[in-house]
Amino acid sequence: MRPVPSWPPIPPLPSGGAPVAQPRRLSASQIALWWLMGVIGMLFGLMLVAYVMRMSLGDWRPLPPVDALWVTTGVLAAACIVMQSSASQARRGELRRSRRDWGLAGALALAFVAGQLWVWHDLASRSYGVSGNPANSFFFLLTGLHALHLCGGVVAWALLASHRMTHVARAQRLSLTAQYWHFLFVLWVVLFAAIVNLTPEIAQRLCGTGVGS
Repeated sequence: MRPVPSWPPIPPLPSGGAPVAQPRRLSASQIALWWLMGVIGMLFGLMLVAYVMRMSLGDWRPLPPVDALWVTTGVLAAACIVMQSSASQARRGELRRSRRDWGLAGALALAFVAGQLWVWHDLASRSYGVSGNPANSFFFLLTGLHALHLCGGVVAWALLASHRMTHVARAQRLSLTAQYWHFLFVLWVVLFAAIVNLTPEIAQRLCGTGVGS
């Protein structure tokens, strides 16, 4: 009799006799997250291009230094570190420590949003409102849109508490949430660097609109 082929096929054995590890397939949620981060990255990339082009025009009046942004940046960095710690502990089965760090990460993310609200209120009270100058408008637009996407990450964080799931599923969701928060932190660093370091002179050189161009 001919042997009946097994399904799924058994992986070939190497010389040592152990099965060859098969490549792990990416989950649909991981692929969806990458697509989401790609779309968000393209959106902010286009907005940064518009920011540089608008800055190169002569009516741009830069905002005064906002020292509180350094503090909020540190708070967001701490939130990402603690969230990654929570995801790593969940994968190791340390659920109590994972829940503790998970709660702390959410509190730090909310503190970042509260800090941004304070910065906006402080600028408005000093007559640097949204409509005062193109620089003001872009600052509120870029930082506000970033805070909105971070609030989406906070919603994903909160859903982990409202849904009953297995330890494996919880660890996977924690890992995806941590990846999204890391992406938002990198995005914030880029925005922060543009707000702090870019000047009209640099923008004019980038756009080729400076004197003598």
